[in-house]
Amino acid sequence: MDKIRTAVIGIGIQGENHIKAYISHPLVELVGVCDINEKRLNEITRRYNIKNSFQDYNEMLENLELDLVSVATPDFLHLDPVLSVLDNGINVLVEKPLALRFEDAKKMVDKARDKGVRLFVNFSNRFNPPFAVLKNKVESGEFGKVLYSYIRLSDTIYVPTKMLSWASKTSVVYFLMSHTADLVKWIYNNEVSSVKAYAHFEVLKNLGIDTPDYVIAFLTFNNGSTALLESSWVLPESYPSIVDFRSEFIGTKSTAFIDTTFQMIEYAAEKYTFPRTYGASILNDRFFGFVKESIHNIVDSLLNKASPYTSEEDGLANIRILNAIEESYKKNKEIILK
Repeated sequence: MDKIRTAVIGIGIQGENHIKAYISHPLVELVGVCDINEKRLNEITRRYNIKNSFQDYNEMLENLELDLVSVATPDFLHLDPVLSVLDNGINVLVEKPLALRFEDAKKMVDKARDKGVRLFVNFSNRFNPPFAVLKNKVESGEFGKVLYSYIRLSDTIYVPTKMLSWASKTSVVYFLMSHTADLVKWIYNNEVSSVKAYAHFEVLKNLGIDTPDYVIAFLTFNNGSTALLESSWVLPESYPSIVDFRSEFIGTKSTAFIDTTFQMIEYAAEKYTFPRTYGASILNDRFFGFVKESIHNIVDSLLNKASPYTSEEDGLANIRILNAIEESYKKNKEIILK
């Protein structure tokens, strides 16, 4: 391919980041966007001067010649648009998690293989610099074997009560642990063998949002290594960052401490904040951050017929782990992964 023709289905916060990533790549032509929210659709098409906009993704797929389509709809609404894109023989990039059920994820992967196209999952934190540095140290042997890790990725209560209208249709398992479960599997380069998880329902349930306040999951890997994942989204809105993201990794030779909550700037105004800059920001009129790098890696893999940093198998493995976490806390038992 000399140039990639792209479109985006679902243009909320993350879908808009896909738009920014595509228009910032010199070999990408963003030719269309789709969203059921007409007001948002009109706002985005004007902001980015996009020629074609649709409220029906099937109509968009029928009318545009496309090489790659991003699906950035809410967590629980990935299956139908992804299958439609694949049915049209078009490569698809799906925001994590691939699905909420392993059976749905498997349908997508099988369809992509049947159609001879690629299915990518945007595990953007693989391009988050501290984790990428650690991955390199583990791969080089400098770190030694990772014995244990603790990763906390949490949000303030703003996210499930104000940012997401569909919080009760997902959970911190899929919205947040999809990141951390992928990170530990990627850094360890090993498969999860068992999961034991716990969840608590109180704050959000009292607000009419039927989803856990927090989930804690203990993962054991085939090589004997372990990881503890913790995610909550009931931190107070007064917290200086909407995201709290910290971790430590203990190895046979080294230890790594990673804190991406504080991103090198503190800002004091009406509220004291840690502005988030590393993920997806406009800096000096340029789109910057590891979200862009992740999407550009997928574009470049299509242009150069090369392997990207994520695969269909990574998407399936992620859902298998997340489903096991959910099953474990619901049944209050350890889940053995096959």
